Order: sequence, then structure tokens, then C-alpha cells
Amino acid sequence: MERLSSAGHTVAARLSAIRDEAAQITSVVTTISKVADQTNLLSINAAIEAEKAGEQGLGFLVLAREIRRLADQTAVATLDIEQMVKQMQGAVSAGVMEIDRFSEEVKSGIVSVGRINGQSSQIISQVRTLSDRFDAVNDGMRSQNVGTRQIGEAMTQLIDGARQTSTSLREFNSATESLRDAVTTLKQEITQFNVGK
Repeated sequence: MERLSSAGHTVAARLSAIRDEAAQITSVVTTISKVADQTNLLSINAAIEAEKAGEQGLGFLVLAREIRRLADQTAVATLDIEQMVKQMQGAVSAGVMEIDRFSEEVKSGIVSVGRINGQSSQIISQVRTLSDRFDAVNDGMRSQNVGTRQIGEAMTQLIDGARQTSTSLREFNSATESLRDAVTTLKQEITQFNVGK
């Protein structure tokens, strides 16, 4: 039972670390969103200047439109990532609450097991001295069976929480990979439009 409690605390600490990392991802997504907004504004300004330049600005106008399209795609991708991170944070928070509840149940179970052990010792001594107390032993065994069943239910809840954590981690990895792909695509697109030369 104590090992279960320790494992519950370990899982809660890991979920808390995931929650902190999700907050950092949210900060990065916010920065990317701001960059996309600024890029969008710059592309609008560039399009206006290209229009003013007339026929000489047509090539620059195409470039400005392409940059604006990429900024729009980046903005959409960051919104998607932000939604995924929020969902992950919700799942992690729910997992932390479940682990806390499970830890409380384990603590209660430890107290119950200690109490049952004390009762079992008393029953055994009474059975040795009085043969007519077998009914009390049966009652104690039933209580122990109920405690065992409760422990089994608590273990099932812990397994469900671990599955939810695994699902949240897969979603987090997927969101991170999508963000990497979006950043790589943006870098490739930007390198194609080297305006400084």
C-alpha cells in the first residue's frame, strides 16, 4: 500500500512537470502567433508599396502575397497547437486530481489495513480461547474482502489514470511535431525569399 502511495505521488509529480512544459509551449505558441501577426502586417505594407511602385513592383507584390499566405498558415497552425495544449493541460489537471484522490484512498486503505490487521490478531486470539466466536472471524474476513475489493478498484482507477496520461503524452508529442513541421516549412519558405541581395 505504501508503494502504491509513493507511485501515486511520483505520477502526480510527472503530471505536474508535463503541465509546466505545456505552459512553456503555450508561451512559444504565443510568440509564434505574434511573429505571424507582425509578418502579416509587414506583407500588407509591402503589398501597398508594391502597388504604389506600379509595374516595377509586381514581383514584390507576388512575394508580399506569398509571405502573407505563410503568415496566415502559421497563425492557423498556432491556433490548432494552442487548442491541443489547452486540451492536454485539461487532461493533465484532471489526471492530477485523480491521482490526489487515489492517494487519499490509498492512505485510507493503509489505515483500514492496519485496523484489519489489529482486528485479525484479536480474532485469532479469541478463536484460540473461545470456539463459539467463529462468527466474529467470518465477519472480520468479510471486512477484509471488502478492503481487498476497494484496493482492486483503486488500482483500476490508477491504471485508467496512467492510460489517460499516455494519451495526453501522445497528443503532446503530436502537437510538438506539428509545430516543428510548421516552423521548418516557414524557415524553408523564408529562405526562398532572400530580399537583402
